Amino acid sequence: MQRQPRLGRSEVVARLRALAAKHGAVSPRLLVTQDVAAARSLRIHFPSFAMACRVAGVDVARPPPRRGLRRSSRAAWSNNRVVGELRRLDARGAPTGWAELMQGGQGALVRAAATHAGGLQQARAAAGIEPPERRPPRKRWDRAAIVAAIRAEARAGKPLASSKAPQRLVAAARWHFGSWEAALAAARVDPGAVRLQRPPVTRDEVIARIRGLARGGAVVRAATLRPVVKLDTVRALFGSIEAAVREAGIEPVLTHGNLKWTPARVIDELQARAARGEPRLTRGLQRAVQLYFGGAPAARAAAGLLVPRRRARRRTRATPWPRRRLQRALRAPAVDLADPELVAACIHHFGSVTAARAAVRGQGRRWTRSTVIAELRARSRRGLRGLGRLLRDPAVRLFGSAEAALAAAARAPRTRLSHVR
Repeated sequence: MQRQPRLGRSEVVARLRALAAKHGAVSPRLLVTQDVAAARSLRIHFPSFAMACRVAGVDVARPPPRRGLRRSSRAAWSNNRVVGELRRLDARGAPTGWAELMQGGQGALVRAAATHAGGLQQARAAAGIEPPERRPPRKRWDRAAIVAAIRAEARAGKPLASSKAPQRLVAAARWHFGSWEAALAAARVDPGAVRLQRPPVTRDEVIARIRGLARGGAVVRAATLRPVVKLDTVRALFGSIEAAVREAGIEPVLTHGNLKWTPARVIDELQARAARGEPRLTRGLQRAVQLYFGGAPAARAAAGLLVPRRRARRRTRATPWPRRRLQRALRAPAVDLADPELVAACIHHFGSVTAARAAVRGQGRRWTRSTVIAELRARSRRGLRGLGRLLRDPAVRLFGSAEAALAAAARAPRTRLSHVR
């Protein structure tokens, strides 16, 4: 985007006068569309657009009036206008009731009628319009009307269950009689005859359903019987699921369908894994061994297998260097920082070679270029990258930067220093 030039105060005034001579008056929108540089520079030299026009001696254009519908106000309404509006709606066939006017967006007319004509009814009377027909009032229920309605529904053969009967009738019956069954009894209708409930399941039906499952090839247990009949009903009639299955002439399945392991299968699997040379157990086999035998040693003993002995942990060899010997070796000018025994002693006593040297030499005060290079070479042989926290300050002080120290360590000849014992 090209940057607009910044104009001076006199140049802005001159351009405002040129626009006023061409258009008669100047507005902010006109200035922005005709001269962007003058519009931006005006904000620098003048606090407002009107002040700039006053200095330039030009007129400010007034904004054009907004186009659109004029909002009706309370002062615009009168009694004659309310009457005329109601006559116009009536001639068009539109309803003039309060609810219809409010729903049709004529709330201003309703309020104006209340303000100037004393109300909507007086305004319709002044306009010579007949009042709208009122809706018939809702039927008011009483005990006699409810009983008559229930008997009429029964004579017509309609269902009288509480979920099938007219809900207004059911609600009124519950209000006046306390319950729908009490209202049916008052109308001499048997509540049990109209109730939509399944008859109770008998023992013969349960036995027939169990035998149907068995004929279909399904294993009869609680999981397969639940979709056919309620288990609580079966237990109430027979005492248990197994008793119902035996009553149907079928031997009940006592083991679970998802049961995978048995003691015999655990022994077979242990023997097979031992023959394949796989001593480790899977998670499922571990749970089965714990469940049936109490643990893997007992299960292997039952399978006739030798219990594998636990391997003794190899003890780490203690460093042969005492702390004083390590300190004497680190103070020597010719120290072999790559000696494994030296490195092991530093890690054992101080955690690292750098920490050991810092502790012995007073936090790096006696570092030299050769010792920094030797330490960097030792860190590189141990697989460590960079300078570390304790080497950074002496490396920067002696070589100028960390990169220079690393480069010097890479260029240095690889000579093995003899270790002082």
